[in-house]
Amino acid sequence: MQKNITVFAALCLLAMPAAALAQSLTGAPKPNIVFILIDDMGWKDGACFGSKFYQTPQLDALAKSGVRFTQAYAACAVCSPTRAALMTGKNPARLHITDYIPGEGAPKNSRFKVPDWQQHLPLEETTLATALKKVGYTTAHLGKWHLGGGEFLPQHQGFDMNIAGGETGGPASYFWPYGNRNNGNCVPDLASRGGQKGEYLTDQLTDEALNFIEANKGRPFYLNFCHYAVHAPLMGKQELIDEAADRPGADGQDNKVYYAMLKSVDESAGRIVKKLDELHLADHTVIVFTSDNGGAVHFGQPPATSNFPLRAGKGFAYEGGLRVPLIVKLPGVTHAGTVCNTPVITMDWFPTLLELAGAGKSASRTAVDGVSLVPLLRGEKQTPHQELFWHYPHYWNGGDISPYCVARVSDWKLIRFYETGREELYNLEWDLSETNNLAAANPQERHELSARLDAWLKEVGAQMPVPRGNDSPVRPIHQTSPPVIHD
Repeated sequence: MQKNITVFAALCLLAMPAAALAQSLTGAPKPNIVFILIDDMGWKDGACFGSKFYQTPQLDALAKSGVRFTQAYAACAVCSPTRAALMTGKNPARLHITDYIPGEGAPKNSRFKVPDWQQHLPLEETTLATALKKVGYTTAHLGKWHLGGGEFLPQHQGFDMNIAGGETGGPASYFWPYGNRNNGNCVPDLASRGGQKGEYLTDQLTDEALNFIEANKGRPFYLNFCHYAVHAPLMGKQELIDEAADRPGADGQDNKVYYAMLKSVDESAGRIVKKLDELHLADHTVIVFTSDNGGAVHFGQPPATSNFPLRAGKGFAYEGGLRVPLIVKLPGVTHAGTVCNTPVITMDWFPTLLELAGAGKSASRTAVDGVSLVPLLRGEKQTPHQELFWHYPHYWNGGDISPYCVARVSDWKLIRFYETGREELYNLEWDLSETNNLAAANPQERHELSARLDAWLKEVGAQMPVPRGNDSPVRPIHQTSPPVIHD
């Protein structure tokens, strides 16, 4: 496969006037940033995350050399809002980017219509890439974007380079040419770069990532590496599918094609780490590995994955839709083999990475919802968030998922469902699987969380579900049994 290094090298030469910003005031080099974002990877999708079925030796090694988080949350249970939160440090409800783009709309028989929400990342927002460029970073987006096309693509949002980032959310195929080139139904850029039958998308994206790292080894860089995997369609390399042929399933995980897709992601992470080692960059490069939402338990036969013991998966208000895997490594900051049980969320990476890069708080023109995790990464006792919130005023998966919002305060979690006017209350310390609805038994706790949720929705200007006709939103009505969900 061709290595498109020339373009990267030219980019470096053009950006040389910013080289004076390559070091901090102490003289230490600014850390390179490799942010690896997987699509639809579940909380338990990896041996180091507790899976007994998936084999992920490269991720296991990365976890042993850095920090593994057990309570990392996505900003939303679907993809585009989380990606917007990463780019801006703002909660999706504040941005009004609250569904995957363009979303499904509402079923005709639904109680509500969806609000007139934002379906691209506005150019007025200060992105993480823009802020890092101001302090001397070369920036590249690689892979899935899904935050708008045309003038809203990565190259217009602070990235010096965009490869394979377009307005669509998934590839038509994971094998070259990744769809039908004649009708444009393929991954942007990569289909036209040349290739041959059998080439696999995850591998080619990794080739491009290695090219970028090689070309920019002499200056600080930010690589926003967003795999399309492990999103549907489920398609893996045959040799890796065969590798799983005799592996017994466990805890609901037994899809061998998904196993192969995840193994390719694992190999990709290993190749990145190896390249950084070869170029002697590892000691001043921060690596973040995470996912945009919980594992997709709806797709595939058998289902793509299981988030057990977490309830449900992608799209849902339960922990299986919101908790994600997270590994962070930065030599000199993180301590090898650490496990962190503190809740963190997508928005935190905006201030965290800017602090590591030496940028001041003025790097963003507006306030952000995230909190810097630098003290936490150093091993200091810190609780960045006493409370966390999510807002999803949409319908998804044919109406199986309807509008909801969520408040987590300490270990208590309240879920409000607008279609039914119902609230559920769980204590995550006692009931990680969210099987025991405590709303009736703890009316005071429910009332306090509900009031705090109302205040937050007003504070961020959240868009609410729109009543049909003369109907109007109602306050939640107590019910005792949890709704039936289709995992």
